[in-house]
Amino acid sequence: MMRSLYFLPLVAFASAAFAQDNESASGQTIIVTGTSLGQTERNLRECIARHCPPEQDIAATLAHVENQFVAGDYEAARRTNKASLGRNARHADRLPVEVSHLYRAGSRIAAHLGEGRDYELSTFGIKRALKEGLPKTDPQLVAADLEIANMQASVGRTFEARDTYAAAAKDAEKIDRPDLASMARLRLAWLEQIDGDTDLARRKLRAIADDRRPETNVARLSALILLARLDRKEGKAGSSTALIDELRGARLPKPVLLYSPPVETPGRAVPKGEIGSVTRLMPTQSFEDRWIDVGFWVTPDGRVSEPEILRNSGTTGWAKPLMESIAGRIYSPTAGNLDGTYRVERYTFTSLWTDRTGSRLRDRSQAARIEYLDLTEESPTQAN
Repeated sequence: MMRSLYFLPLVAFASAAFAQDNESASGQTIIVTGTSLGQTERNLRECIARHCPPEQDIAATLAHVENQFVAGDYEAARRTNKASLGRNARHADRLPVEVSHLYRAGSRIAAHLGEGRDYELSTFGIKRALKEGLPKTDPQLVAADLEIANMQASVGRTFEARDTYAAAAKDAEKIDRPDLASMARLRLAWLEQIDGDTDLARRKLRAIADDRRPETNVARLSALILLARLDRKEGKAGSSTALIDELRGARLPKPVLLYSPPVETPGRAVPKGEIGSVTRLMPTQSFEDRWIDVGFWVTPDGRVSEPEILRNSGTTGWAKPLMESIAGRIYSPTAGNLDGTYRVERYTFTSLWTDRTGSRLRDRSQAARIEYLDLTEESPTQAN
């Protein structure tokens, strides 16, 4: 089972709905700029040549990095981003938000490459940059902690993620941001489900769902989505019907992911207690340049129609269970768009790099991961 998609139902809803009333979210989206790869390369090169101001350098960098990533050249995107950090990280005291965007882009790229250490350092870099130039009470610092906790949960460090979510909730309450506090508690509650304590997860989610303050509405709706998901796993459909009725009244601008069938990644487990050679313990999968862009329609009644792989790099056998899961998704019904909504999403088949014992060499972990990025968004969700 992959860890990197555990929070997909949360992120897909919370990042979209949360951004309606707040300008802080998880920074999960890479934006397709509409400018050609060659043009963004020229723009960045010319900007550097004329010693343009750092804010222009960063903007040109991010536009080009996005294009490189979408084109599938993750390593080039990583080099471009790191070079810009080398030029601009020192400006974090004056441009904390802009520099944090560079670290955020770096964390996303590192995750898709399986560069776990860089994923961690870049995610912590987001908050470090923000702390350089923002007051301690700025809510963007709490949002950065949520990103750190998401990263920790994604790589399996759930105990650390719990502590980070709990601290973020307390810090949010101190600055009178119940919206951020409730989102932290929501993700903390879902960790209980991930770790197998469904009863505790239900109790925590119910407490969030019962909070009807306007400021916590997004977390409340998210909790209802997750409670309905748990009910469906037990064959109870009533809460899903009530949820759909409530979401209709919420007037959300786009479909909300209510349910996604689990995805099992192909991989090879080592029997417990077995000791084998280094070769035996090496992964049997290839994780280099394995990605797909998936396009599909979400119909007005919330079903998925015509899912297809639009582009890919490498073989796509690993994607079969993923495509089956996408086809089985349930979204909230929407009104006002008779044709439905078209979505494009990037999925990368990867694995974290690990150090080989007693050697300076490193290997891919046997634990396959599927990393996700939404390529549909029209504008970035950023913290404020």
